[in-house]
Amino acid sequence: MKYKSYLLFISLLAIMFACEPYEDYLIDTIGYRAVYFPNIEHIEKFGRSPISGEGLEFKIGAYIGGVKENSNDEEVTFEIDETLLDGTTYTLLPNDYYTLGSPNKITIPKGEFLGLLDVKFDSLMIANDELLKELHYAIPMRMVSTSADSILKGQDEIIIPVKLMNTYEGNFYQVGSVKEFFTVSKVLDTAYVYGDPGDLTSDVSIRELSSIMMDTVRINGVANRIGDNYSMKLKVNTEDNSVTIIADPSSDFQVEENGFSLWDPVKRKFTLKYKYTVGDKDFEVEETLTFRNRIRDGINEWRWKGFPGN
Repeated sequence: MKYKSYLLFISLLAIMFACEPYEDYLIDTIGYRAVYFPNIEHIEKFGRSPISGEGLEFKIGAYIGGVKENSNDEEVTFEIDETLLDGTTYTLLPNDYYTLGSPNKITIPKGEFLGLLDVKFDSLMIANDELLKELHYAIPMRMVSTSADSILKGQDEIIIPVKLMNTYEGNFYQVGSVKEFFTVSKVLDTAYVYGDPGDLTSDVSIRELSSIMMDTVRINGVANRIGDNYSMKLKVNTEDNSVTIIADPSSDFQVEENGFSLWDPVKRKFTLKYKYTVGDKDFEVEETLTFRNRIRDGINEWRWKGFPGN
């Protein structure tokens, strides 16, 4: 019985050490220290998104493998190489749109396996470039030298597509009410509500808000109508968080403001008041849109995980 227990103990130890986080860094670098760009396939597929209202920045990483402990600061020298974009659909991101934490160097600190390079964007320079709404621009980077033993071939080049998002983008729970009036007599015809204010966990009433520019989003619906023929825009004043409601020319319903609308950055919630006319009726809408989740760089960022106001 003691012998079996001893074997079980040894087996558990083997499993523990086999699952060490160190294994994440073993990319054909056993026996020598090699540096490389991580997650290349994912980044080149989904890109990176600086977010207006959340710092307008992201980070680029360089890993070192082949060591269980990194006992020195290791330097990685890189260059921006436009030739990497040959044969792609991307255009080089203008260099006055952003600033790198270092013009040509990433430092992997002693005791760490990952070094990070800050990429910060100039809000004034990018404010009116509508090409940033899609993955049009890219930053092409190539490692050229390192203080480590070597640079890992096949992991030494990366194309980073860039798309601007704003902090208002995402999927929102919708709760609201509509009053229908006869246009001529102003007599109330009917009133109804949509969404469930007591349950913000269902998918029954979800609206998608997509970034247009740094302070504006487009909603894929008007009141309780959704689809290609129904949309409107919201523009947030960053000084007081007031919201301007703007009609979308492509929508069947042309909305107008009907009172004060507001964005609450703590609860991540819009409170909206607007109206529109269809035929012989006027419609008055009051609704709230409460943030649920967003997809950023291919990753689902959920409301309940770390967002303020939860």
